[in-house]
Amino acid sequence: MKMRVIGGSFLLALVLFPGACGKSSQSANLPPMEISGVNVDIPQLSAEFVKAPVDLQSQVNEAVTKVRYRRYVQAMMGLDEVLKNPGLNDKQKQLLTKVMDQLKEVSSKVPDQGTQ
Repeated sequence: MKMRVIGGSFLLALVLFPGACGKSSQSANLPPMEISGVNVDIPQLSAEFVKAPVDLQSQVNEAVTKVRYRRYVQAMMGLDEVLKNPGLNDKQKQLLTKVMDQLKEVSSKVPDQGTQ
């Protein structure tokens, strides 16, 4: 009886193991958010900070909320604060810089709702 349980557990682990070991690149497959004809990588940015410390997650989420309310300048200021954090990895820094550049392009096309 014990051998069946052990053997079944071993087979189950073999079946599930390949799926667990594959590196997830879901964040790379997320489509960007289109704002006034500009593709902004907000979904990818959110996905990149899912496992970040809580304070960074909250700052990024707050900036994303500001983007949704069309407060692009405030969102860029929030992302700039996140960018100053020394604990970021290179991928996070590059993505933050990329999103900030995309938001600059959006803000040049659309008036910011926070200034009206």
